[in-house]
Amino acid sequence: MRPEKLVDDVAAHQHVWGEMWEALAAAGWRNYSLFLQAEDGMVVGYFEADDVDAAQDAMSHAAVSPRWEAAMAEYFAPGGGDKQVLPQYFHLP
Repeated sequence: MRPEKLVDDVAAHQHVWGEMWEALAAAGWRNYSLFLQAEDGMVVGYFEADDVDAAQDAMSHAAVSPRWEAAMAEYFAPGGGDKQVLPQYFHLP
């Protein structure tokens, strides 16, 4: 995240579009959270789905996704909008 945009990004996520909520739910996303490390602007997202790959694919094809991504682009540092999937190595049920 761009340091000067952290507050704005947090505010934007307090008003996620209804269409985006609906698309996420339809794609099977549950328990979606974002975590921010303000010191360096690192954002980590977490969500659950029965099939993570299918859920991500569904969102990549949702009509709202490109509009949301474009609206959020101003908050990311150059090269910082790339997403990675971190492999899970421990889970406490």
